[in-house]
Amino acid sequence: MGVDGGAVAVTALTHRGAVRQANEDAVVMGALTVAGADMKMPARCVLPLAEPLVVAVADGLGGHAAGEIASEHAVHRMAESGADLVGPEAVEQLLKHIDEEIKEHASQHTEFSGMGTTVAGMLLTADGNYWFNVGDSRTYRLQDGRLYQLSQDDSPALPPSEDGKPVTTNFITQSLGGSGASPMEPHVGRDPEPGPGAWLMCSDGLSDLVALEEMERIIAGSGSDEAAVFNLWQAAMDASGRDNISILLVRRG
Repeated sequence: MGVDGGAVAVTALTHRGAVRQANEDAVVMGALTVAGADMKMPARCVLPLAEPLVVAVADGLGGHAAGEIASEHAVHRMAESGADLVGPEAVEQLLKHIDEEIKEHASQHTEFSGMGTTVAGMLLTADGNYWFNVGDSRTYRLQDGRLYQLSQDDSPALPPSEDGKPVTTNFITQSLGGSGASPMEPHVGRDPEPGPGAWLMCSDGLSDLVALEEMERIIAGSGSDEAAVFNLWQAAMDASGRDNISILLVRRG
């Protein structure tokens, strides 16, 4: 599971799930993007940290073509601009630009009205690690076998579950693009751990279906990052797989 210093190992899987006809999720890993794919096994890549690096998941909203276009646009723009992002203010500005671009595209194509995407990820730089999100996709810091949520869900508060299963809602209060009337305000923060670390990013196709403690147990019990990501995906599939599923397990050496 290790990675050399000065590099970032990313293990990724994005899949349509067991119910949806298409995958409207997308992921970005540095200059690499994957959109609309139906991966059967995780892929692992090791990226040099010679310049700022963005890793993120995006979950498209607005129906089959529209959501896919929005999430793909978001990850492409992050891939293009990631190396120039020097800190949280730059991340916030980029996300606001992406929001404007998606809304502009939707305004010019009535069939894409309301199209949008969530996003959750990390900017890894020489000076620190910064998390960001819009919507209900999530970023967790993995430390000592525990997952600590860094991202802030843009969804209404729900009463606690009586059976221990995740409490979920399909309603989100903001996204990149979308039909919300209020200005979009990204959540951006600094991870308290400045150097080496590990993070899990996922769309709600995982976090809505697999409890946090179960995700921790799966990661701890898997012999490799590839096995961990595959087993997380399998757990979501076993729990109905009712949504697209995207998972990134990221380690900075």
